[in-house]
Amino acid sequence: MNDAILITGVAGSGKSTMCRELKRRGYAAYDIENMVGLFTFVDKSTGRAAQGYSAEDPEWFERHSWTCNKEKLRSLILSSNQHPAFCCGIAANLDDLLPLFDKVFLLRVEPTTLRRRLSGRGPGDFGRAPAIQDWLLGWKDRWEESMRRAGAVVINADCIIGEVVDEVVRLTGGCVH
Repeated sequence: MNDAILITGVAGSGKSTMCRELKRRGYAAYDIENMVGLFTFVDKSTGRAAQGYSAEDPEWFERHSWTCNKEKLRSLILSSNQHPAFCCGIAANLDDLLPLFDKVFLLRVEPTTLRRRLSGRGPGDFGRAPAIQDWLLGWKDRWEESMRRAGAVVINADCIIGEVVDEVVRLTGGCVH
């Protein structure tokens, strides 16, 4: 691989903010969930792309999965001309994507931090609704533990983003090639 680094975590853990800060510092960083054509919601019962979206209905999210196109992600990683290349995001099919990465960092935040961050999002944004926050908190600890068991390096993301980026950069060797 090309020194591909995954930075993952639940909504509100700081993935997008981390991506912006890494870019500001001159690193190749991709907010993969916001890249056109890389992700889609899939209806779990039919396997087809979902139509519409409900940012406030946990039942909708139970019926759909946020899925990343593995081949498109592989192409993105291979086409990066900078190393390391940081990909920031989360996907329902993350287990299938993990082999693409040389290292995985899991941004972990406490529930109070998570609720504060998500509540500060704009109207209609994912995670702002209290019902969605409750739903996230219902599976967050289990998912984070499964990521830790899969080899992810757990990073406390409750602190200032600059400190989080400093820690990740230190753990990756800190070089922009």
